[in-house]
Amino acid sequence: MLEEAASRVQSFLEDEYERSAYKRFVERFFEILHFKEIPRIEWGTFPEKFLGPYSFVMVFIVILGLSDHSLSTMGTLGIVVALSGFCVGVTLKGVNRPRVPEKYFYVLLVLFGVCVVGMLFDWSLFLKLGLLPMVLLFLTRKYTKEVFVTVFLGSLLVLYKGFWGAALPFTLFSLVFLATLVRSFPVDRNLKVIAFTFLGVGLLFWVLDVLLFGGFPLVQPEARRSLDATFTMLSHLLPIGCVMGVVITRNRTASVVMVAVSVVLMALLGYRTQVVLVMLASCVAALATKVISGVEAGLVLSGTGGVGLALTSLRDVILNTGTGVIDAVRTRISVTLDIYDMMANLGGVLGYTKGQVYVAAVPSLARLMPKYAYSPRWYIAEMVGMNVSATSTILGPLAVDFGLVGIGVGMIFLGYLLSRLYERKTPLGVSLYSIVLAYSIIGIETGIVDLEVILIFFLSFLYTLTLKS
Repeated sequence: MLEEAASRVQSFLEDEYERSAYKRFVERFFEILHFKEIPRIEWGTFPEKFLGPYSFVMVFIVILGLSDHSLSTMGTLGIVVALSGFCVGVTLKGVNRPRVPEKYFYVLLVLFGVCVVGMLFDWSLFLKLGLLPMVLLFLTRKYTKEVFVTVFLGSLLVLYKGFWGAALPFTLFSLVFLATLVRSFPVDRNLKVIAFTFLGVGLLFWVLDVLLFGGFPLVQPEARRSLDATFTMLSHLLPIGCVMGVVITRNRTASVVMVAVSVVLMALLGYRTQVVLVMLASCVAALATKVISGVEAGLVLSGTGGVGLALTSLRDVILNTGTGVIDAVRTRISVTLDIYDMMANLGGVLGYTKGQVYVAAVPSLARLMPKYAYSPRWYIAEMVGMNVSATSTILGPLAVDFGLVGIGVGMIFLGYLLSRLYERKTPLGVSLYSIVLAYSIIGIETGIVDLEVILIFFLSFLYTLTLKS
């Protein structure tokens, strides 16, 4: 009954959208982007597999080689575990889901209900106990949609009341379970509206962010922290929509225009991460969809590296430190690895802060932490005695929160995610792979700790779980 009702609602919404003025506007927008294409450069080759999941490992090793600082035994062990775990994740294929006999369904349902009630008395204990019957209920494959839609809606209500710790695990688990039961074609089919919405919302909040700031943060790097966090996060939808636009239009001229506009606007906000993201992700997407040739991809990647180096040293130039570009980059990477080394030794095998660094990615929760600044990088900076935002590589937050175990699990997940997205050759799959790969490569130095990035990774993971069209 629930499935039939959901199907009716979906059909109703699709019919309304097909007749809407918004759909006509979206279609018209992408029709306008079919410009006369600029000439191609065909000489030379650049195999597409060079931008496969293992490109993350190659870039990681190159960045390690740029540092002239040595690592401790624990720091070195963390990197070995990370690279090994990533390779294991890439090779993992779909695991056959075990099945629990249906006769245990009602017993498990009662146990789950008891745990939910028990959370009223000791939420921490019964939260952990409740996850086991929840997983086993999913494995019975009986009334799965009904059960987990109910769990999802109930957990949303609890979230609305402000009980994040109690509700969030159930929200995430129910979404994961539900994703395995639906087909991906509705979102694949509506990529245009997703891309257009991202472009529009990103541009709107970029304008609001600049107006609220009263200028362009690029020329005032030390004042950048005064930007509105929510407006800035929403403005970052613009590069994501741009990458999707490259895949949708498959038009060389339109792609150049969208990338150029996005690069300029993100640069004016002073965020080199978003500048490099749109260039790198658009290059991966354009090469995968044959919008650019191999040699053009090589040129774009070289240009992206040059822009990244320039923006990395720009702050030193503006502040008149007298440091050259190469020295500024080498110094930054060395400091970042030193901070990671401290986090690895602090976290040990099982971790020290037990998830607090990632919790700090949510501003409303970070403000509840006494004495610490309101973001993961400031949290880490506080731990190492710095008075500026500190990056600790992609491994630093995992190491201090969850130790070597966390590094291994986290990198297995990243390798699995990139590998499964790489296999999805749909327009949305190509878009998400390009964005996740770009964020992963950038995160080698900056870490994957921003809320919007974590959400993108989680939604991309859900997409890999959906049934293929």
